Amino acid sequence: MSVVGRVAERSGFVLASLLVLAFGFVSGVRYEELTLDLLLITVRVAMLDAASAAIVFSGFVVLSGGLLFREIRRDRAADPIREDGPPITAIVPVYKDGDVLSRSVESLIDSTYRNLSIVVVGEPDDDETMAVAEEYANRYDDVIACTNRYPGSKAGAIQTAVERSEAAAFAIFDADEVVDPSFIAAGAYAVFDDGYGVFQGRRIPEPTGLVETLAYCERAAFHASYKLIEPTGFYNCRSSSTIVSRDAYETVDGYDDLLTEDLAFAHKCFRHGIEVNQSRNHTNLMEAPHSLSDFWGQRKRWRTGQVEVLHETIRGTLTGGTCRRRLLSFGRLASSLVGSLFTLVIASKLLVLILAGAEIFFLLPAAAIVLTMAAIALVDYRAGQIQYPPGVVLSPLVYPVFGLLTVKSALVYALSWDGSWYRVEKKGA
Repeated sequence: MSVVGRVAERSGFVLASLLVLAFGFVSGVRYEELTLDLLLITVRVAMLDAASAAIVFSGFVVLSGGLLFREIRRDRAADPIREDGPPITAIVPVYKDGDVLSRSVESLIDSTYRNLSIVVVGEPDDDETMAVAEEYANRYDDVIACTNRYPGSKAGAIQTAVERSEAAAFAIFDADEVVDPSFIAAGAYAVFDDGYGVFQGRRIPEPTGLVETLAYCERAAFHASYKLIEPTGFYNCRSSSTIVSRDAYETVDGYDDLLTEDLAFAHKCFRHGIEVNQSRNHTNLMEAPHSLSDFWGQRKRWRTGQVEVLHETIRGTLTGGTCRRRLLSFGRLASSLVGSLFTLVIASKLLVLILAGAEIFFLLPAAAIVLTMAAIALVDYRAGQIQYPPGVVLSPLVYPVFGLLTVKSALVYALSWDGSWYRVEKKGA
């Protein structure tokens, strides 16, 4: 990373963020007039643009959050499962994950699906993690430890496991995931009996502290935002908490070696018309970032990867599928980034409301966010997934973070990114 590029990126981040905030503030102080003709009288209502924006944003939060709430509270015990059938290979790519590998491997060993093998794929230079993987392989007949044939790539690690397996489907998890015992059985029914190409569950950070709760709320807001997109037929499928049939994997030619290989995979599945069973009521746990720097660094990596996928789409390297689906895919990528910028606009409009003494309109979106997040957390608490996080009151902070991350990541990708990626410290807690 050059010094010039770093200085340009950081200066651009400050300037661009201020410009977006200024745009929101200037538009927020304008008055909007609404005229209502009510038989014998005409009513004219003048309202700050910032106030109407607060009302609309609150509605967006309640609607999207309510849809997520309805999905995750669905009783997973009522969903059909299949505990035996064609072979499934669970793939766990690892790199410097020796301290957390027990979470995924031991929870997968407890899976209720019987015809399951577990392949841990490590890097050639990661002797410590490979030693842990080989220890599990020596202890359990269904666990295999192997070395990535395409070093330095999570997509390559997955491909390594696929090439050495004859399984009919592949279940993919991160090393720090705690997988629910019935997860693979539910996915097996969706893939083998219902004919879906992909089964996608939900993965949530464990909210064990304030930073961890912030990460939990950010994921909840992220998942909720997708509920308004799913009527278009686009479902988010990842490279974690995911089961993919061999046919679907081969149709889209697997995962690409990108910073966010899973986002590219989701768009390729959409473009090729792969049917995705999105079941967020089937929830697995992941370790959350334990510091603000790790929280920011991890989310910046994910958002930089989103910019990269958009760029690769424009370049034409991620193609395939029908013309209509390619256009919708591109629109989804672009609108997601642009939409994130408006969270900064909303933040500056809320500042207008504070200065204008209109606290009721300022508190409306904050209350909508907190209550929505509290409702989602209550479902996870009752399901035994989490301890109830008191830090949910911090959840309004996640929305302006979306906008700041978008500005930062776009500039990092354009000016200073050298191909490396940020790694979060994992403690196994």
